[in-house]
Amino acid sequence: MKKALSFIVIMLPLFLLAQINPNHPNYDEMKRNGQIQQQVQETELRTTLPPGSSFTADKSSGFFIELDGTFIQSMAPNDDLSVGPIDLGFTFCFYGEEYTQVYINNNGNLSFEEPYFQYVTTGFPSTDYIMIAPFWGDVDTRAQGETGTGLVWHKLEEGRLTVIYDHVGYFSYQVDKLNTFQVIITDGNDPLIGEGNNVAFAYKEMEWTTGSASGGVNGFGGSPATVGVNKGDGENFALVGRFDQPGTCYDGPFGENDCVSYLNFKRFVFDACLDEVIITPPDDDDDQPAPDVPLSNWALYLGMIAILLFTIFRIRKIM
Repeated sequence: MKKALSFIVIMLPLFLLAQINPNHPNYDEMKRNGQIQQQVQETELRTTLPPGSSFTADKSSGFFIELDGTFIQSMAPNDDLSVGPIDLGFTFCFYGEEYTQVYINNNGNLSFEEPYFQYVTTGFPSTDYIMIAPFWGDVDTRAQGETGTGLVWHKLEEGRLTVIYDHVGYFSYQVDKLNTFQVIITDGNDPLIGEGNNVAFAYKEMEWTTGSASGGVNGFGGSPATVGVNKGDGENFALVGRFDQPGTCYDGPFGENDCVSYLNFKRFVFDACLDEVIITPPDDDDDQPAPDVPLSNWALYLGMIAILLFTIFRIRKIM
């Protein structure tokens, strides 16, 4: 009996901490003090992506749709909250699954089956999240910087949802650096992002990566911000990269963590309906486009050719 009581005494506080959500009256203080448990899944570093379609870089720059009076403020100033489910009015296809509702999460991502308030980011693939992440980081919209609104906005149109994170700061109440980015999801028939595509990411100035509750110092370091999409099965995903530092450095989705200003004024479009989706980040040099086939695939093909030639040689020798 004493052992059972001791177990309850130990486990009850942990259980209560696990139930803390952004609406808890002491949430902000507990978050600043590191008292909130966040589910962080270790992800296997992949050196290649599963076969699939390409994630195309649009050579234009800036947003597809500018913020104007037709947008609706998604949420009041907040930290880690969400809005939804929002009825899309169309069917959105994600890795073969069809969704008609979406959650807009303050921390730079969209979800479908439940809202996410997770502020300590993870890499992809992950079994924990069905997510579209134009920039998953610890967004805090409770303070406003010198430019923009500092808020999250959305607009529903026929066959299209556009969400804009406009000059948003980071935890806690920090606005010395601001990020502005956009995500669009469609029914796949929208000429704005190209028929056959159903997701687009677009960026303006990107200046921070990480809030202080997830290990960041002055907006950098700690848990890197994640940009990509994740099916939630631990296998299928697509990744632009993970970002934890200033500057424009970038060495692909599976190299070192990258520099956030690499994203400045870039656009990406892709079809997330396919069973397997690949993001192929753009080559900034238009005269030297990235190869259609990853280097790892070329090595595979050369190896197969070598085996084939060796087999032919052996057969001819035997004959």
